[in-house]
Amino acid sequence: MKILFAADLHGKVNLYKRMFELAIDENVEVVLLGGDLLPTRLGSLVQIITGKLDFDLSLEYQYKFIDKHLKPFFEEFKEKKPSTQILYIPGNHDWKAAMEYLMQYKDAIYIHGRTVEVKGIIFAGYGCVTDSFFWVKDFVRRDTHTDKILMQSRYPCLSSAAGITMSNDTEYLIERPSIEEEIRDLAVPDPSRTICMFHDPPFDTGLDKLFNGKPIGSKAIRRFIEEKKPVVSLHGHIHEAPYVSGQYWTRLGTTLCVNPGHDRDVLHAVILDTEDPYASLYHTVFGRSRPTKPWLKAHAERYARSIKSRLGNIVLSK
Repeated sequence: MKILFAADLHGKVNLYKRMFELAIDENVEVVLLGGDLLPTRLGSLVQIITGKLDFDLSLEYQYKFIDKHLKPFFEEFKEKKPSTQILYIPGNHDWKAAMEYLMQYKDAIYIHGRTVEVKGIIFAGYGCVTDSFFWVKDFVRRDTHTDKILMQSRYPCLSSAAGITMSNDTEYLIERPSIEEEIRDLAVPDPSRTICMFHDPPFDTGLDKLFNGKPIGSKAIRRFIEEKKPVVSLHGHIHEAPYVSGQYWTRLGTTLCVNPGHDRDVLHAVILDTEDPYASLYHTVFGRSRPTKPWLKAHAERYARSIKSRLGNIVLSK
């Protein structure tokens, strides 16, 4: 079975358009979307710095993107490829309320925290990540149940159909199970037929390397992969990782692990065949090669992350 995987499209219409065109051209049977599907908009820089923010507008942007762009993309694609499944999970920039809204559309299947079988292949999904400076906390968790709270956000936001509310300090972490606890229930009945899709990469694999060279992935997800041994595990979240580490794939034991990376102008996605994932793996930018020395274009996401982290410190500082 031929599959296409992309993550971190962040509401970029050009990237969605190219991805669905590629899925048709390559005659794939499953399209996998690995989280951060929707746009992240929060207002002007002045509003961010001064704290005069309306987080409900951020949620409205995501509702509008679903209605104006994502739903029509799904519908048009299914008209052209009715037998091809679209499976997706959330990411840390996707509001939970927006995901629940998207789930009303039946042209794609939400697989966060669950498994779906398609033509004999089992797809297991999970979208939560460890905490960061970003304000969307719906899909943020402690990594393991023994982890201490290391960050206190100025704007720890949670969503519901009624709008955005603020969590009381770190309750958004304390009152929820950890990633480790939640993925215990993620079934892998037959590892030889299972493909996992996590938004967070496994810790210290090169797929989670930040602009500063530090790994930031999930230790719980890494242990899950090492213990369950799925054939393939697909990831996103850390846009610049392939360029910083020089690799978009690696192996954990017998599992092929992949993070295609992200660029706002050029689709970063992979295509593979489940009959032989390693031999068939192909990246839309890197081909069969590993990323080479990144020049100006390749550095863009690396420096963007650096700027966002500084901006996040302004937003989140007390």
